[in-house]
Amino acid sequence: MIVDDLVPAAVAAMEAERLRELQRLLLPTSLPPVGCTEVAAGYRSHNDALRLGGDWYDLVDRPDDQVVAIIGDVVGHGLEQIGVMGQLRAATNALGRSCAEPNEALTHLDGFARDFPGASMASVIILMLDGTTTGRVAGAGHPPLLLVRGEGGIETIGEGMRPALGFGVDLVEPVRFTYAVDDLLVLFTDGLIERRGQSWDDRIERVGHLVREHFDASCADIVRAVLDDATADSEDDIALMVMRPRNHRAPDHFMRRLDTPVVDAV
Repeated sequence: MIVDDLVPAAVAAMEAERLRELQRLLLPTSLPPVGCTEVAAGYRSHNDALRLGGDWYDLVDRPDDQVVAIIGDVVGHGLEQIGVMGQLRAATNALGRSCAEPNEALTHLDGFARDFPGASMASVIILMLDGTTTGRVAGAGHPPLLLVRGEGGIETIGEGMRPALGFGVDLVEPVRFTYAVDDLLVLFTDGLIERRGQSWDDRIERVGHLVREHFDASCADIVRAVLDDATADSEDDIALMVMRPRNHRAPDHFMRRLDTPVVDAV
């Protein structure tokens, strides 16, 4: 009787480990060093070990010195969603390398999602930085970008962007915004801010203030602090990326290459 009771638990533990291993293979084990920008990213699964989902992050360092940051989320949990996540991550990475603007990449990704089972209703946000004082961001059904300024302000960028993937929405202009050296750019999936009985606005404000409290820490330490704060009562998977532009490109300035650690990848 006791042995019989242990069998389902052992099978569940093996299944959870298989899902974790698949997720490790599909998420980046490291991020490329990028010019002028400190970056760290992390992932935390749902507190239920068998409810691993399809959240992902990625970073592209393009030959033209543009940096492309990507965060996305597939609806649901389980093996199928993790597989769909891998396909969407690969597609978005390729589009981030070839498309001039984030909205262009999203439009192509939307077409891919309509043809790929399980990809519709996924959300994604794409941020492009080119070493100037202007960033461009476009999202599909995704929480906005959070900008924590060195001078003290906390802003959300890109609220109310286009619907989730798979709806065939026409190309729309990216949201352009200005930032300064050492400002913090925070991208995340909705697992960070979605809680029963709490509004997204309140949760985003909490995240913003937490980032502000750790503003002088490394991006890696900020990622750890935010994930640690959110994990205790999380109801979904969380992917998080924090970026800090270190200097702006100038004709007489060689781009610095900085190590960009991945934090808590799985």
